[in-house]
Amino acid sequence: PGSDAQGWRRRFPARMDDASILDQARSYVKQLQERVKKLEQDVELKNICSNNNGTSTDIFPEVKARVSKMEVLITIHCEKQNGVMVKILTQLEKLRLSVKSSSVLQFGKSTFGITIVAQMGDGYNITVDDLVKTLQTAI
Repeated sequence: PGSDAQGWRRRFPARMDDASILDQARSYVKQLQERVKKLEQDVELKNICSNNNGTSTDIFPEVKARVSKMEVLITIHCEKQNGVMVKILTQLEKLRLSVKSSSVLQFGKSTFGITIVAQMGDGYNITVDDLVKTLQTAI
């Protein structure tokens, strides 16, 4: 594949009248706009249909975790609900994770964005995937 300019030259030879160039340019711009619209729809559909286990069209709760040495960074996007932090913190305690810091931000009218940094304690022995599944189930 070449640059857009090279593609333009292949589609539109050098010897054309101005009206033909404008017509073909309009057509090309329209094709590009349709392509952008389709790609935006694909991205929107992917955002709605994706979650960590891929079995549902419901996007919540979205849980991600990363490990660095003896710390775990957890990010959660979930529906706004009473007691959600209590559920999460209780589950983390059961898993032998002690919370070093956390933040809860409202995202939109009905969503929470939660970030937690936790320290692995003695007896912590589950995988990141199991941690994610456990938190998704708890929420």
